[in-house]
Amino acid sequence: MSLARFLISSDVLSRARSTLTLTGREAHHLTRVRRLGPGSLVELIDGSGVVAKAKIIRVNRTEAGLRIVEVSGQQNDCLPINLIVALLKGDRMGWMIQKATELGVQTICPVITQHTVVKVDTEKTGRHLVRWKEIAGQALKQCKGSLVPTIYPVVSLEDALEKVSYAGAKILLWESEKKRSLFSAWRDQGNNTPVAVIAGPEGGFSREEILACKEAGFSTVTMGRRTLRSETAAIGAVAALAAMMTSGLEKKR
Repeated sequence: MSLARFLISSDVLSRARSTLTLTGREAHHLTRVRRLGPGSLVELIDGSGVVAKAKIIRVNRTEAGLRIVEVSGQQNDCLPINLIVALLKGDRMGWMIQKATELGVQTICPVITQHTVVKVDTEKTGRHLVRWKEIAGQALKQCKGSLVPTIYPVVSLEDALEKVSYAGAKILLWESEKKRSLFSAWRDQGNNTPVAVIAGPEGGFSREEILACKEAGFSTVTMGRRTLRSETAAIGAVAALAAMMTSGLEKKR
């Protein structure tokens, strides 16, 4: 049986010597939900790729003391997929980030487009970024991952295109594309990695935005006959790429 896993603040493991204290939400999960006590072994992650095995040495109502038994090296279990997605309303953005983290994307970049319906407020998007990172961290814990994706602050589509200029393959999910599939577009780009994937807003991209993406090297692709929600298209594309990449790894063994 796998060990219960708990998320701690970034860099805590690298600064800890032999013991550390778990507090807050994770301590509550350990003591109240999992009902673990002294002597139990657990795993700790901080989202940077470090995984540690630790033994519980004490617990009380608000915290748990742990002794580090073993620390593994940096583990990069992300797939070389960079996701750019138009800012979504409410819980839909959180859902998309949760699923993208589970699938193993390495970066997520929310963007504002001409047809984005969400009103942009700098203070609110800052709070949302904190929440999105919390969602990604919890998703990482549940899926037994070790490296949390980088989640960028909300930027313009133009700025996002610059962030992925280095990508080996570039794919734009577009409802007006009727022929080129995701599979053929990636194949035509040599199955190169990393792959950048763009999913637009519910209202679709403007003509100028499509041209800008094409000039940046993106190939438009269809996700099928049905018109999908932005988050569904994004996660569907990531899942398909993940399956193809995993298949490629199996063939090399």
